[in-house]
Amino acid sequence: MTTVKIIESELTFGPYPADQCFYIEKSKCYGKIEEGVQIAEFLLLRQKAGAHPVIWIIEAKSSSPRPQTQPNFDQFIDEIRVKLSNAFLLGIAARLNRHSAPVNELPAPFQALDLQHTSFRFVLVINGHKEEWLAPVQDALSLALKPVVKTWALPPSSVVVLNHDLAAQQGLVTPATTTPE
Repeated sequence: MTTVKIIESELTFGPYPADQCFYIEKSKCYGKIEEGVQIAEFLLLRQKAGAHPVIWIIEAKSSSPRPQTQPNFDQFIDEIRVKLSNAFLLGIAARLNRHSAPVNELPAPFQALDLQHTSFRFVLVINGHKEEWLAPVQDALSLALKPVVKTWALPPSSVVVLNHDLAAQQGLVTPATTTPE
């Protein structure tokens, strides 16, 4: 089985089965529309026996401003919201064959998804971030993505902010590549 690793923000994501990962940031589909459209790194399809599939939309950062650092913090949250929302929308558009390029590059398991029974999780991974610093970022990002979460009838837990350690615990990054605190 072919696997893929993605290196972003000094973290190694994966390895994942190649057909479970869509590197949307490097896709031909995104290449055709990228001017003026910011996008997250990749989409990861996670499927567990007896559960509906979940597509994780993942953005990685090497740092984050503190909430007190205004307007930088609000701009940071808005940038992440835009990237995650655009990756979500482009992923859905690719699945619905709205763009000609992804027909061959969108992995077969993504193409076969029953979108009615697929859930989505918006994930921000901040390398080197202390766990106690995550809550304000989580709260702000959840609030920023609330319209998307509500209009798509997703659970509030669909927005997740992780540091490198928590991302390793979730099987997103290779633990050996994480930055020590």
